[in-house]
Amino acid sequence: MRERDSDSTAATDKSLVLSDLTIRAGDRCLLDGVDATFPGSKITVIVGGSGAGKSVLLRILAGLLPPQGDAVHWTGTVAETGAATDRPSVGIVFQQFALFDELSAAGNVQFAIDHRRRPADRSEVRPDEDADPRAAAEPPEEWNARQWLEHLGVPQNTPITALSGGQKQRLAIARTLASSPDVLLYDEPTSGLDSATGRMVADLIRRTQSVHHRTSIVVTHDYETLLPIADKVYLLDPSQQKLVEIPEDQWQALPDRMVPVAALRHDDSAPPPTTLRQRAGALVQHFFEGTGGAISAALQLPRDLLPVVPRVRWAARFTLHYLRLVAGPSAWIYLILAGLIIGFTSTYFTFRFLPFRLYTQPLLIDELLASIGFALYRILVPILATILIAARCGAAVAADVGVKQYGGQIDAMRTLDVTPRAYLMLPIAIAFLVGTPILEWVAFEAARFISMLAFSGSYPQIGPYFWDQHFERNLIDGSAWWFKGWAWVLLKNLTCGLGTAAIAYHQGLRPKHSASDVSAAITSTVLWTTLFVLVVHFAVALMEF
Repeated sequence: MRERDSDSTAATDKSLVLSDLTIRAGDRCLLDGVDATFPGSKITVIVGGSGAGKSVLLRILAGLLPPQGDAVHWTGTVAETGAATDRPSVGIVFQQFALFDELSAAGNVQFAIDHRRRPADRSEVRPDEDADPRAAAEPPEEWNARQWLEHLGVPQNTPITALSGGQKQRLAIARTLASSPDVLLYDEPTSGLDSATGRMVADLIRRTQSVHHRTSIVVTHDYETLLPIADKVYLLDPSQQKLVEIPEDQWQALPDRMVPVAALRHDDSAPPPTTLRQRAGALVQHFFEGTGGAISAALQLPRDLLPVVPRVRWAARFTLHYLRLVAGPSAWIYLILAGLIIGFTSTYFTFRFLPFRLYTQPLLIDELLASIGFALYRILVPILATILIAARCGAAVAADVGVKQYGGQIDAMRTLDVTPRAYLMLPIAIAFLVGTPILEWVAFEAARFISMLAFSGSYPQIGPYFWDQHFERNLIDGSAWWFKGWAWVLLKNLTCGLGTAAIAYHQGLRPKHSASDVSAAITSTVLWTTLFVLVVHFAVALMEF
């Protein structure tokens, strides 16, 4: 067992106290009227089998689950010693690390530094002989991102995706500590690691606590690795629905006291639909659930777009990220190809299969060109472009937000009191409002160019000069430099872009429990955004023409 540093922490360290905590997940009670104390500046380990509710408890301690949630309901209080309702600032090291892959290692830490909820109390940090040598002269709350990475031994120039599991764990701890939390939570910190790496992580947790003196709570089923660093141990007993404090002399008997969760469960879930009627009912239910989500996204859009941005710098950074996702080079290529296809087919086949073409073309060729130009600018390109943007870019954004939800990055934002709409919804909406008109214009210019080539190839004797005279005839409004109907085209672009942004964001933000949930969100986004775009074009056409 580890040596206790009883005098190294301040006398003013506050404990975290649970009072009369009851947690229900669906019809199952996880904890019933629990009182527990997690001592300040100590490591408390909560042990329990898989499915016992450890992660649910941890999310409640972190403030991520509201008392009356969709799946989990809880009552009671979580507060510091001597405070009836005040919740301490909490940082959490997630099981899957929840790192922002699009940021560098330094960027991840800087994000936490820039969103500290309050300056750290320097009196709380008392480095001992194991601390970083700089700590005596420079308190950790004044460290920059580079110093935190050096302190935890995280490579600074390696992409997040290339870091090893242990390095990601160190980076997650560095990011969490940089936010100066009062309480540090660890969710299954050794899960998926080999025994040697697990012991290294356990030693890292011990050294982190001894240096920074944060109240640390670790939930795990890997008691063999993490018991040696514990100051206090609770067993989450699903049979008693209690947190049972285990005396130190009984820690080695924990395996005998752990109750298999599966043995306590009864399969009350409804059987999957088997008959045709049941399957049809399930499909109808799924349809209306999706419809409700789409309507909810539309109703919440004005609230989501309120410019509540904690840091303008980070809002701009996320906006650039989504601009690259929505209107990056691949999207340009995608829309250019679409424009070339529709421009060529509308021009070439109109003249190629014109009835009685030998007699009618000399009379109608100029009118046909003017009609093609009008149709491409006002109808064909806007419809095709916005549908492709909705499908391609909407799916990309839904996948990005869905992965953030599944990987815990959304929860990591919330632990820093950052609402997802500040750095996700608003930047996504801006990206679509800027990107959709640009991409539609790119598609139209490609259609315009290929239309000229197709016409010139079919009628080399009159060539591009004749095409240029008549293609824009129905679009030119006197001496104005813009085309007639540009306001209608812009209205369709902006409406489709804004709706696509809202649907993609809300589909991606829905709870994700597996990779298939992310895939389902992408599919739903494609279906609902394309339907939305078609409805918009139909509604605007009734007013436009």
